Amino acid sequence: MWFEKIKEKTKNLSARLANQKKEGKISQMRMSVILLMSFRNIAVNKTRSLLTIGGVAIGLGIITLLISIGFGVQEMVVREITKNNPDNIINVGNGNLENFIVLNDEVIEKIKNIDGVARVERTVDVGGKFYNNDSQVDAVLYGVTKAYMGMANLHLSYGNLDFSDEEEMVLITPKLANLLGFNNPAEAIGAEIEYSAVVSKDLVDENLERESPEKEKITIAGIVNDDANKNSSILAYAMQEHLKKHFGIVAGQAGKVEIKSGADIETVRSQIEQQGLTTESVVDIVKDIDSFFSLIRIVMVIFGTIIMSISAMGMLNTLSVSLLQRTREVGILKALGAKRKDVFKMFILEAAIISFTGGIIGLAGGYGLARLINFIFNTLAVKRGIDPTSFVEIPYYFIMALVAFIAVLGFSTGIMPASRASRTHALDALRYE
Repeated sequence: MWFEKIKEKTKNLSARLANQKKEGKISQMRMSVILLMSFRNIAVNKTRSLLTIGGVAIGLGIITLLISIGFGVQEMVVREITKNNPDNIINVGNGNLENFIVLNDEVIEKIKNIDGVARVERTVDVGGKFYNNDSQVDAVLYGVTKAYMGMANLHLSYGNLDFSDEEEMVLITPKLANLLGFNNPAEAIGAEIEYSAVVSKDLVDENLERESPEKEKITIAGIVNDDANKNSSILAYAMQEHLKKHFGIVAGQAGKVEIKSGADIETVRSQIEQQGLTTESVVDIVKDIDSFFSLIRIVMVIFGTIIMSISAMGMLNTLSVSLLQRTREVGILKALGAKRKDVFKMFILEAAIISFTGGIIGLAGGYGLARLINFIFNTLAVKRGIDPTSFVEIPYYFIMALVAFIAVLGFSTGIMPASRASRTHALDALRYE
């Protein structure tokens, strides 16, 4: 065992130093000798040393576990939110009912002329009723374009988008397909159904010639992936040109604005809001999430500080007891010619060894435990049909901060015993019982 090997290597160290003293060769202890003596003291008091290292490892392990899961959960939440909401897309709408503004062609053109705007797409939602055989279902009907669906990152579980904006096609959610009598949503692809819509006058051009029968026929082109809402939404998406043709809809209540690369998103938002519209961006949500997790991290830092204070007191106690037990040894070393700085280095190195050993074990153990928790969670999630995910993340700057903290911990807890040992007079130390 390495404890016994270190004891054996240092067994005749005092005799070797004495010989060097007689020969006049010792003016300064070599660093290898100082390091060996530091290891030797840890090996001699292995129970106390292991307990101290264990205390540091547990403290840093808990901090690493909490921080890695905290950062991981934050990254997971941000990743899920931004997955369907790129940070260069602004959602535009009207949140002021006293000054209702619809996104008609004139408003859309004004937004397009703002510096930094790449493109604008609008959407309209109306009340709809869908019919299939004996089934009647109320649903929200959105009027969209294929470009809008691309900006909104709408994905299909079944079917395809191989049709133009002018074709009379509709996309529906799995829940709506089931309510219309399709046991398997995939069976709805290609089926022709009927629907009617209730449209606000603000969205309609009364002068536009249009077809207006009581019910319209439309073909199901695809099933929208609705995993985010656990397939519970009752929605349909039809092409705006189709709704314009049959209902005269020429405006929308909301839209999406794509910002050019390098453009200032806040400046663009400000100019859009000057037109009486409201804007939302995933950046706002990310900022709120960051603020929330920043508060969580502050709590973790306070908790970690308390834990590491206990570990630091344990290290200080270990080194202080070590000094008391080695007072005569310090006196012998000084009598043999050891300098004050040699004794100081010996105790500082001992503190550093304990600190870094406990730190490495704590970092590896905390991160490993976090990964184990993530693995268990994903195993259970897969069994329940939930996609696995990763919620463990350690930023590189946290590792650098942890290394710096370990160094500070070792130095701060070792400096007092080291200073006392280095100032001890040789004769006083030799007389110590």
